[in-house]
Amino acid sequence: MRQKIGRSRKAVVVKITVIILLASMVLLMITPFIVIPIFVNRHVNYLGYELESRPLQDIYEASDFGIEETRRYLITEDGYRLWTSEIYREQPKAIIIYISGMTQPSVTYFYGHAAFMKEKGYASLLLEVRGHGNSEGDRICLGYEEVKDVRAAVRFIRNDPRYQDVPIVLLGVSMGGAITINSLGQIEEIDAAIALSAYSSFEEVVLDHMESYGFPGFIRVLVKPSIQAALKLEFGNEAVKHMKPAKQIKNAKERPVLLIACDGDSLVPVKNLKRLEKMNPQVETWLRYSKEHMVLKDGDYKKMAEDTEYCEKILSFLENKVIQ
Repeated sequence: MRQKIGRSRKAVVVKITVIILLASMVLLMITPFIVIPIFVNRHVNYLGYELESRPLQDIYEASDFGIEETRRYLITEDGYRLWTSEIYREQPKAIIIYISGMTQPSVTYFYGHAAFMKEKGYASLLLEVRGHGNSEGDRICLGYEEVKDVRAAVRFIRNDPRYQDVPIVLLGVSMGGAITINSLGQIEEIDAAIALSAYSSFEEVVLDHMESYGFPGFIRVLVKPSIQAALKLEFGNEAVKHMKPAKQIKNAKERPVLLIACDGDSLVPVKNLKRLEKMNPQVETWLRYSKEHMVLKDGDYKKMAEDTEYCEKILSFLENKVIQ
C-alpha cells in the first residue's frame, strides 16, 4: 500500500513539474508579443539633466561647445519632421551625419564630436531620428524604418551646392550604429560608415541578453521565432527579414566601414561585432578593452577630444579610407 502511495506521489510531482515547465515555456513564448509593443510604441523624451540612474539624459546646445549651428527640420518620404543641427565649415573634407542610440543619449551629445571635427576640417549634421526628442514619431523603430530619416538627410546634403562632391559619412552609436549600417546598405550616396557598439540584429542582441541571464540554448532556440514574429507584427515581414545590419553590411561593397566595440560591453556584447565582421570581412574593426557601451573613455561624449586614442582612430580612418 505504501509503495502505491509513493508511486502515486511521484506521478503527481512529475505531472506538476511537467505542467510548470510547459507553462513556463508558453509564458516565455508569448512574452515578446507583450514586451516589444510596450517598449517600442512610445516617444523618447530626454530629461534635460543627468541622474545617477540615467546619466545620459542631458540636452546640449552648440554654444556649449563654442560652435555655431543652423537648426532645421527635414521631411522624410513618409511625412515625418526630423530635427537636425548643421555645423558648417568652409571647404569641408567630408560631412558627418551623427545618429544616437535607442533611449539615450540625445543626439546633442555629439556636439563635442562636431566641435572637434570642425577643427580638423569636417562639417557635421546631427540627426534626431523619428520617435526621439524634437523629431516627430511615436515609436522606437530599432533600425527597421530610420533609413528613411537618413535618406532625408542625404537628400538635403546632395541638394546643397556647398556640399557638391563632398563625401558623406555616417557615425552612429548603439541603435544608431545599426541604423548607420542599414543606411549604408540602402543608400548609395553614402561614402563611408563608422558604427559604434552596433548590434547585428535586434533579435540576436535580445538572445545575447537571454544567454547572459543563464537561459540555456534550447530555450533561446524556441523563443527566437516568437521574438521575430512579434517584431514582424510591429514593423512588417520584409523589414524584419532584410533590414538588419548583418544583411545590410554585405551591401557596403567597396565603401569603407569601421566597426568599433568594447570587449566588456554588456548591452551589445562583442559577439555582435564578430557576427558583422563575418558577414563582411573587408570591414575595419577596432576592439577597445573597456566595459563602456558608449565606447569613449568613461562614456563621456562632452570630453570626446580628450580621448586621444579614439580621436586618432576616427581621423586615421577618415584620412586614409575616405579622403582621397
